[in-house]
Amino acid sequence: MTDIQSSNSMISSNNNYFKSSKSINELVLRLGQKSFEEINIICQHSDAKHKIPRSNPFLIQADIKKHVNRHENITNMKFSRQGKLIFSTADPVCAAQILNLEKIQETPTGVTFENITERFLIFDIPTNLQLSELADEIMHKNDMEVVELRRFVKLNSTQEFSPVLVTILGTFLPDAIKIWFTNQKIRQFVDRVRQCLHCYEFTHATRVCDKNLCPLCGVNHEGQCQGPEKCILCNGPHSATSKICPRHTVEQKILEFKCRNHLTIGEARRLYAHSSKTNYSEAAKINSTAPNIEEIVNNRVESIVQNITLKMEQQTTLLIEIFQKTIENLVQYLVSVFHQTDLKKSPNRKRQMINLVPPTNNPMQWDAGGSNASN
Repeated sequence: MTDIQSSNSMISSNNNYFKSSKSINELVLRLGQKSFEEINIICQHSDAKHKIPRSNPFLIQADIKKHVNRHENITNMKFSRQGKLIFSTADPVCAAQILNLEKIQETPTGVTFENITERFLIFDIPTNLQLSELADEIMHKNDMEVVELRRFVKLNSTQEFSPVLVTILGTFLPDAIKIWFTNQKIRQFVDRVRQCLHCYEFTHATRVCDKNLCPLCGVNHEGQCQGPEKCILCNGPHSATSKICPRHTVEQKILEFKCRNHLTIGEARRLYAHSSKTNYSEAAKINSTAPNIEEIVNNRVESIVQNITLKMEQQTTLLIEIFQKTIENLVQYLVSVFHQTDLKKSPNRKRQMINLVPPTNNPMQWDAGGSNASN
C-alpha cells in the first residue's frame, strides 16, 4: 500500500522507475472492478509548511456538497494531527470527485489517496529489461493493474539482476504471480522506517522540520560532537538513528500493522498506541488480581467439599438408622409369626404329626448328650 500522487503521464527515468500512464481518476474508477475495503483521500495544504485550518465540520460539509455530487457516500471525515483533512468512502466515483478538489473553504489543497494498492517484491529481474515491458508481462499473465514499478539498484552499479517493487491496484494480494512461464511466490512489502534528519522523529518528513539536532547527543551545536551518546527519542546510550532504539522497533511494528490492515499511517499509529495501552492495562490487571482469584477459588472449592462431606455423613447416618429400624421391625414380625403359629396348633394336628412317626418295637430313649441308644 502506498501514497500515489496525481500524474497524467507515464514516468520512466533511467529504467529504474515506472508509473502507469492512467490518470488518478481512471485508476480510482477501475478500483471498482478490484477487491478493496475503503478509500482514504488525504487533503493537505498545497504549501507543505502550512496546515489546513480547522473549521466547523458543518461548514466543511456545506462546501463539499457544492463540489461532490455523491457526497452522501462519504463515510467519515476528520482532521489529522499533521493538519490534514481525511475523507473515507467506499464509492470509487465519490473518491474521484473528491480528488478533483483544488480548494476547501478557499484553502488551496493537494490531494493524495491511500488504502487502494498493494506492494510486493519480485527478484532476479534483468537490469537491461525495460520496466514498461515488465509491467505489460505482469498485467497480461495476471489479473492485475500495475500502478508503479521501482527497481532496487545502487547508483553506477554493474549488477545484471535486481529486485523490483511492484505496486498494483486493489488490496488483495495472491500467493504467487505468473511471469515468463514461471510462478513466483510473493509476499506483502513493508516499507522501511523513515526518520526526519533534523530532529529524528518518525512523524514527519525532513523538509517540513526547522530543527537541527545532533543524532549523537540530541543537542543543537556546531562542529564534531564531543558529548556522550544519548538518544533524543528514548534517552538510551546510543545514537538516535540506531536500529536498536525501542522507538525504531515500535515504528517498524506500526508500519507492519498499517500494511496488514490497509490503514493510513496516522490511523495505524493511533490504533497501535491504543492497542498497546489496552494490552498493558489488561496484563497489569490480571497480574494484580490473580492471587485473589486463586484464593477465592480455593476457598470456594474447600467450602463445597465440606458441604458435600457433611451431607454425605448425614445421609449415611439416616440410612443406617432406617436400616436398623427395618431389621428390628422384621425380627419382631417374624417372632410374632412364629409365636402365633405355636399357639394355633390344634390337638388333631398334633395327633397327625405323631402318626407320621413310624412305629418301632424298641422304645427310643434319649441320653443327656442328645444321642439315642437301643437296648
